[in-house]
Order: sequence, then structure tokens, then C-alpha cells
Amino acid sequence: MNLITLIIQMILTIPLTIILNCFKSKENRRLNQILIPSIYIIIIAALFPMVKENIYLIVIFEIFIRNFYITNITNQDVEISNIMFIFENLISIALSLFTYNYFIGAVETVIPTPEDIKPFVWFLMILYIANLYKISSKNKVEKEKNKTKTRKKEQIIMQYAKYKNMYSPYIKSKNATINNLTYAIMIHNNYQTPKFYRNINAYIGAVTKKETEYGIMKVKSYNHISDEESIKITISNFEKVLKNTKLKESEQIDRLLKDYKLENQQDIISIYKNIIEFEKK
Repeated sequence: MNLITLIIQMILTIPLTIILNCFKSKENRRLNQILIPSIYIIIIAALFPMVKENIYLIVIFEIFIRNFYITNITNQDVEISNIMFIFENLISIALSLFTYNYFIGAVETVIPTPEDIKPFVWFLMILYIANLYKISSKNKVEKEKNKTKTRKKEQIIMQYAKYKNMYSPYIKSKNATINNLTYAIMIHNNYQTPKFYRNINAYIGAVTKKETEYGIMKVKSYNHISDEESIKITISNFEKVLKNTKLKESEQIDRLLKDYKLENQQDIISIYKNIIEFEKK
């Protein structure tokens, strides 16, 4: 190793010191202090092959310069006496030696040849294709979800139009929230228990004389109640719950659903929102 190479390496120490100082306050500071010097000497060896002999000395020179700066200029002797500071420097030197012996000094040129790059290129291609497949699958799932959501919304609106045509004479509350929520519960209940099954439950209740849920609004009673009667009873109960109250729309819904004691309340609220959105058009 000649003197000129040594001088150039000492000069190249300055950029490394500046780089490390820039990363001093960043996250993963200790990891940066350990890894950056080795990465730096690899890049320098690739750009300036004539100075790659014993290029790990750049790391050692940088540590000496940093120690000199800390002790003589900033007067922070405590920092360099810190066990972690010493440990970081030792690991940094060991890693740079390892990098030089097995990655820089052992090869003719640090810059990879086309043959060296082939496996990496194939890896990137496979990674890219896998990512394309992942995105495509995700888009397909999202598209299917949107289709299902749109289809469900259309079914809700069709049911709403049907029930409004059938039961609007019985849903005449002055409170629009009560009316729309009644339709939402009606649609939900019909999904859960279609009319055929409601008729079977009503027949069993009439025979056993036990309390049974009657009508589309599932009103509990010992006597048979029609769909229309169940709607009237529910509207009446809702108006009693909200009587003399000044609640916002969302608060009214929460209060009514809590009083109605029905499961899957979020499903009902979702149906309610679809109805409101349709009515605003």
C-alpha cells in the first residue's frame, strides 16, 4: 500500500464523518453507526478501485477523527467512555474488516457482472409478478364486495318500495326517523324470518298458547297479531319512547333500538342509511 492511497483514504474519511453526523439524531442511530461505514467503503471501492487496498482503514480513521472531535472540541469525554459507544465502534471495525476480506479484497471488482446480476433480476421479476397477482386478487375481491354491496342495496330499496306500498297507511308517525327505522326493522326481520316461517311460528303459538313473536315486527304476545297490527304497536311504542325528548337523529335510533331489544343493530342501521340515501335522491 503506497502513501498516496493512504492519503486519499484519509481524505475520503471526511465525507463518511459528515454522513454519520447527519444520521446521528435519526431513528436506529446505533444501527446506522454500525452499518453505514461498511456500505460507504463498498461504494468507494466500486467508484475508486485504485484505493480499495486496506480500505477498511477509512472506518478506523473516521473513528479516530470522531473521538478527537468529541474530546478536544465538544469536550464530551463522557460520551466516548460510554460502553455502548465503544461497543458500536468495535462492531463497526469488525464489520468493515469482514466486508473488506470477503466482499472487497477477495474480488477483482466490486461492481457486479451481468452473471452476478442474473439471480437478482430473476428475484425482482418473481417479486413483481407475485405483487401483480396480489394486487389483481385484491382488486377482484374488492370488485366482488362492491358488487355484493350494490346488489344488497338494490334488494333493500326494492323491499322498501314494496313495504311502503303495502304498509304506508299504518306508518304515519310525525317523526320521520320512526317511520324510516320501522321500514328498516321490517326489511331486516323479513330477511331473518321470511313470512312462511312467521306463519309457522304463529300457528305453533296459537296451538301451544305460549308467548310468541307475531307479525313482521316480531311483537311478543299470547294472542295472534297480524303484520299490520305489529306495525301499529311498534310505531306506538316508539312514539312513547321518544315522547318529550329532544334527541338528534342518531340518538333517537340508538334509543329506539335499545328499547326494541333487537340483535344485529348495525345491520338495521345500515339498512336505515340506505333508505335515507334513497329518499334524498
